[in-house]
Amino acid sequence: MALDSVRHVSGGACPQRGQAREAETAYTLRAHDAWALPVEVLLGLLSAEAVENRLFDDARAALIALPGRLIAATTPGLTKVAREHMLRKLLSEYLSHPWDLITLDDSGNMKVAENPEASLRREADAPHTHLQRFTDVRNLYEDSHWGPKDGWRSDEEVIEALRALITEHLAGTAEDIPAMACPLPEDVGAAVTIGYDEHGEPHPLAFVRTDIPSGLRADLWGFCVAASMGVGHLDVAPDEHGIYYVGMKRSPVTCPGPALLAALIVQRMGRRPGDCAFSFITPPNRGGGEPAEPAAA
Repeated sequence: MALDSVRHVSGGACPQRGQAREAETAYTLRAHDAWALPVEVLLGLLSAEAVENRLFDDARAALIALPGRLIAATTPGLTKVAREHMLRKLLSEYLSHPWDLITLDDSGNMKVAENPEASLRREADAPHTHLQRFTDVRNLYEDSHWGPKDGWRSDEEVIEALRALITEHLAGTAEDIPAMACPLPEDVGAAVTIGYDEHGEPHPLAFVRTDIPSGLRADLWGFCVAASMGVGHLDVAPDEHGIYYVGMKRSPVTCPGPALLAALIVQRMGRRPGDCAFSFITPPNRGGGEPAEPAAA
């Protein structure tokens, strides 16, 4: 396999800095929690007031952050399902970035705004200051469908469990990429593709590099499990060998999709996941010219 066919774009993050940041926010409320916990629980944790009222312009839902007060508003007449979906979308966006105003229209288009002075104050604070009171949200999942099925475990134990999902439950292959196995670009953390057995049946193949922190490896393995369930139907082109490359840069999970599934699978296996919205990196054009932009997962 030509695992070196992605052009290097940017350097990798410092492992020590990444580990410190992950430890600092490991058990805080994250964006993906907005899609897994009951809406009522989320509103209570954020001390948010849910109201129904006519809104401005074409907004059907809005999250308004005032000093000491958070208001989640929806217009009257929404179905319960539509209202809950909009609230989850607003809350997940707020958990990824504490905007002062977030709105959604009928089509789900989002607009955000913030007070520049408030933004400067937040930047001067420690990371995740607005969520520091949620020092450990693991107990919120203990009896839920997405709680750890075998208790909270070490990263290495979770990695083994995730690899077993690929090899045993998906009848695929899950292998490490040793540090010096090939000249892998620093921004690529994993690769997923499809292999075929002697009967022509497809099976997923997933590979994750080993020279990165264990927490990042665990979350990448979770993303590989999610991607393996739909490999061949991903919204990004593979390279000429049929390989999909996964970058190491994290983003908050603010909508349903492979990234949300990855976060919930990792948690089910026993680890509080970090931000699991990794990107599929589009390979460079072999015919020359500029490479395509990375495609969001």
